Amino acid sequence: SKGWRVEREHLLIKDFPVQFLVASGLTEEAVRNAKQIEYEGVPAKVFQPEYIIAIAASVGRHKDLARIEQLLKQAKIDKAVLDDILQRYNLKLARP
Repeated sequence: SKGWRVEREHLLIKDFPVQFLVASGLTEEAVRNAKQIEYEGVPAKVFQPEYIIAIAASVGRHKDLARIEQLLKQAKIDKAVLDDILQRYNLKLARP
């Protein structure tokens, strides 16, 4: 198991939560536009928050809607980028 464990929808690798997603046009685009980082000496890619919101909107579960709300409040979101992604993938954000 190499020290990895599962917690809900995440695989914890050295206590860092990693979520695997089914590939679609949207997730493939998110990967292409992901930010390259290094975490504890390991290169990784992190999705831009606009893509995380769009992917969550495409799934639409209650926990995904909560994730959208949290990101909109806490992350720096480029509204023009988000609107472009949502429009191209025919997605809408649920409005309270």
